Amino acid sequence: MNHDPFKIFLEVQLALPRNGPGSKAATQEVYGLLRGLPAKPRVLDLGCGQAPEAFDLLDVCDGHITAVDLFEPFLDKASARAKAEGVGEDRLAFERGDIEELEYDAESFDLIWSEGAIYLMGFAEGLQAWQPFVKHGGFVVVSELTWLKSKRTPIAESYWGNAYPTMGTVASNRALAVAAGYEVIGTMILPLDDWRDSYYGPMREAIADARHRHGPQPAYDEMEDEITVFEKSAGDYSYVFYILKRP
Repeated sequence: MNHDPFKIFLEVQLALPRNGPGSKAATQEVYGLLRGLPAKPRVLDLGCGQAPEAFDLLDVCDGHITAVDLFEPFLDKASARAKAEGVGEDRLAFERGDIEELEYDAESFDLIWSEGAIYLMGFAEGLQAWQPFVKHGGFVVVSELTWLKSKRTPIAESYWGNAYPTMGTVASNRALAVAAGYEVIGTMILPLDDWRDSYYGPMREAIADARHRHGPQPAYDEMEDEITVFEKSAGDYSYVFYILKRP
């Protein structure tokens, strides 16, 4: 019997340390590139999932983070972690919300941070929609799936041509950011080990465990297909952090 694919996806994701490729080291390295933030910045973390990046930022950011996601199971797990680690709402607050329909006052935040979620809106569309909520002189930092090579393996071209046909290059995304009214401070390519160690490795284990309990499901095969594409694509793509400033 086939189960609900979304419930299967959610079960696997909840078993992972992060809900996308990334690492504490990468998050903190990018934050360290920001210059001119106030001593206690107000930060909005959009599409946070279980919010690992928010906890990583707390170690290097002496401000307040509001972490937003649409799915309550992610927020529940993140809230439980905050309680277990003694992190109060004076440092980190969670809100259920749609990143496409934000309702904050204009210029409410010094920094908007989003790892691997802006694709839900589209890179240019997300940057334009979120800009009013960051102060002039503030920053928007997003990681976005990006082509790194002009000549790509057929398996990568085929898979992502269907799954994410609007995926851009570093150059095209930088141009979109400038057109949206930002200054591009820099970019940083996520190391491929950050895919293996914190995402695909744990995902393989979670899929094996779930398959043992639930039996074969097409959704498990689809998740493993994505991993196979990554392994066979020889670094054709990765997530890239775009570090942007609102003038």
